[in-house]
Amino acid sequence: MSTLDDLPWPELENVSRGATRGNQGQKGVLAQPDRDGRCLLQLRVQPGVLAVKLNRQSSKWYRILDSEVNRAFKTTKTYWRKARRRQDYDARADQDHMELHEWLQQLKDKTMSQLELLMQKGETQGPLYVVPEDVKLILLRKFIEWQAAGILHDPQLRNSFIAGELPSYSHRNHSVDSYSPEPSDQGFTDPSHSHSSE
Repeated sequence: MSTLDDLPWPELENVSRGATRGNQGQKGVLAQPDRDGRCLLQLRVQPGVLAVKLNRQSSKWYRILDSEVNRAFKTTKTYWRKARRRQDYDARADQDHMELHEWLQQLKDKTMSQLELLMQKGETQGPLYVVPEDVKLILLRKFIEWQAAGILHDPQLRNSFIAGELPSYSHRNHSVDSYSPEPSDQGFTDPSHSHSSE
């Protein structure tokens, strides 16, 4: 299995802020959990084309990641507004947060690719594709550990934070057991939620 160490920190010094990933549509959108805590995840831009039902742990981990992606994106928009107004603008912090958002988004994309690989290998049978309870998204394990411990994901900021130089840059310290962020901003309804027999 791939690990977080395979995902290098992005170098965005020369990347325009206006660069986008295009229309993501429903890709990466997570539904509300069913009565067993499992969530349906869309893997394509068009709704209903390819979806997978995550197990309870994967649903929980992915929702934490999805929430952090959305939070990082909102933070970059805040810095963008400050840059345009030239008020209280910190260029270095702006760059750090752009890199954080890009890294989190890449982790989210790689997680979806890992799920598709499980389908191709036959470890996840479908349709409807359902991730077995004994399958873990190993790729997200270190991310979740860092979140629970309040450790920064940016390697440069992490080293400075440990040295006590950048206490204000720490992300929120989540308890993985108690953290329950809202569904994706573009949430949709799991069509099997109301009458699932699983």
